[in-house]
Amino acid sequence: MNVASLLDRNPNPDGVALVDRSRRPASEISVSQITNAVRVFAQALIDMGIPAGSRVGLLAGNLGEYYTVMFGAPAAGMVFVPMNTRLPKSTLEYIADDADLKLLITDSEHANLLPDISTIVIGSQNWVDMMSGAPLTDLVGVQPSDVAIQIYTSGSTGRPKGVLLSHENVTFTVLEFGATIPGEVMLVSAPLYHKNASMASKMAFASGGKVVLLPQFSASEYLEAVNEHAVTMCSGVPTMYALITAELRQSSSKYDLSSVQRVFIGSAPLTEALFDDVQALFPSALVTNGYGTTEAVLEFGPHPEDLPRPKISLGYQHQNVQLKLIDPVSGLESNQGELWVKSKGVMLGYHELPEANAERLTDGWYHTGDLMHRDEDGWYFFVGRVDDMFVCAGENIYPDSVEQMLEKHPAVHQAVVVPVADELKGQLPTAFIRTEPDHLLAVDAVKQFALKNGPAYAHPRHVWFVDEIPLASTAKIDRANLTKKAEELLALDRNT
Repeated sequence: MNVASLLDRNPNPDGVALVDRSRRPASEISVSQITNAVRVFAQALIDMGIPAGSRVGLLAGNLGEYYTVMFGAPAAGMVFVPMNTRLPKSTLEYIADDADLKLLITDSEHANLLPDISTIVIGSQNWVDMMSGAPLTDLVGVQPSDVAIQIYTSGSTGRPKGVLLSHENVTFTVLEFGATIPGEVMLVSAPLYHKNASMASKMAFASGGKVVLLPQFSASEYLEAVNEHAVTMCSGVPTMYALITAELRQSSSKYDLSSVQRVFIGSAPLTEALFDDVQALFPSALVTNGYGTTEAVLEFGPHPEDLPRPKISLGYQHQNVQLKLIDPVSGLESNQGELWVKSKGVMLGYHELPEANAERLTDGWYHTGDLMHRDEDGWYFFVGRVDDMFVCAGENIYPDSVEQMLEKHPAVHQAVVVPVADELKGQLPTAFIRTEPDHLLAVDAVKQFALKNGPAYAHPRHVWFVDEIPLASTAKIDRANLTKKAEELLALDRNT
């Protein structure tokens, strides 16, 4: 089943399926219009002589044409490569080279970032010409195991890894999960290059629902969209809902949020306090703590005995998914350990990374790297990461990659990045720096270097200079000690 055929499953093809708020005024688009654009784009790709299986990249913000490329490349038997607009140019160049992009579609803001790749800018005359042809009559036939999407996720070495998702991976997830939420009006505010935003859109289009698409997240815009379009389903990271709560406290505007029936919170640890705040925002909604990885989704569902779901539980094992918890020390199954997943939704593997595949995949089981606890009723709870990765406002931060970037500064001898707790963003990166002998370095200089050479979300919010880096008994950096020290230093700052 071709990913693009999900559009054909919509029971109301001529009804409004997309409210595109990237335009002013917002435009309303039906599934049949989306489908036609997808097929015109697919036929144009084929007419350009691009071979089946080739990679087609998209570097753009949230806009209606995103879906044309998202579905259009797989419709033509090619592979869709969404690209994170927040990544530095060097990382985008690496992705383009690693994927061997044959064509790049961009918006005007990102049109000149990758000049060595054949590029078509949405809205340009080339785009208009491309979209003026005849539509593809029949979707290109594919095998379930053929790659549909190659989406890049940050790697522990700092180099992104291309996650290979097959047509079956995507359609299985959409049909299994989307069947439980037919006809929802979904608010999509996260970037469409994130898997959760793109999957939510696919679910809505396939099930007869509607997507209300924001160009980017803002608390006021979010609330206005819910109010104006009678949104029934929201999803987001904890940071978003903290900002929405703050906006409501400060704003004199009145919003009717009673239409919201489902709220999914994911991509970062959730506290009971924030859960309660979100439930107060949407008193008639079912609020759930969501979970998913780029490599696999649809791990959890409701309890088969209809037991009430604990506030911050991720859910019960989904009936069509296999799960097990593996103790990182003993390697044995346990009620607490690293989550392993096996299902039709698990990725094929990482693009041309056999060592990473060997590390993360065992006989079809994907090792998530996430520590979970399972209680006596079978409910799963997130505990932490097996490795040192932490999450800031829904973005994964790998200390090693930030440290390597900081150590490229000529005055930095050694850098260690650790997280500190933050009420708004969950965790914030902070850095301890050893400078080169006889080199002076200002805190602002470190921050500006980080902003220039890495993604903005990963730059250290606090920087301290030290004479030495503490080591644990294993001769490795004592990160726990440094995290504790960072918390102490911040507490001193707050009290002075």
